[in-house]
Amino acid sequence: MVTRTFQGASAAERVAERRARLVAAALDVVGERGVRDFTMTAVCRAAGLTERYFYESFARREDLLEALFDSVAAHALDLAVRAADAVPPARLEERARAAIGATTTLLGDDPRAARLYREAIGHPELAGRRQDTIAAFAALLARLIAQAHPELRREDLQLTTVVLTGGVIDAVGFWLDGRLDADVDALLTRCARLVVAAADQHRHDTAQSTEDR
Repeated sequence: MVTRTFQGASAAERVAERRARLVAAALDVVGERGVRDFTMTAVCRAAGLTERYFYESFARREDLLEALFDSVAAHALDLAVRAADAVPPARLEERARAAIGATTTLLGDDPRAARLYREAIGHPELAGRRQDTIAAFAALLARLIAQAHPELRREDLQLTTVVLTGGVIDAVGFWLDGRLDADVDALLTRCARLVVAAADQHRHDTAQSTEDR
């Protein structure tokens, strides 16, 4: 089978490049118009592509919105993981602060991503993906806690870390909206210390359970 190329790129590579342009343009459109007024026409115009190329990669505008959200969420999680893993496992507060700080910095520095993050909760398709993101970040916090305290099992930390992550995400949203009378340093310090407090409570509960047997 012969694969045709154009200016050194195969057909599959050109499709992937156009898809990436659409996703990048979608972030610009969300930043300007919001999730509710996001349209295929606006994205194609921003990407410099015709609607024919939109349908080459996406069946509907919601599919592109989901791809955009997944891309931003994956990038945020990757930044958080890298930041946390740059700190030794025993230093839980620093690791939690680094992970939360990486995501907060991303949203604080990119108003487009921040708007997508804030408005996702009101969109039927994106709300479910937002829940998936909470689960992924909760799993990261559970890993950090378990690595700092090997006597704790990650699966036993799920409920606590989901509650923590949901609270952190809402707190970051309040901070982005200017509804918290706190600077980013105070926000990150409080969030990181809550992670440590949750870990300490689990250690206490685990020790108490062992004594009661």
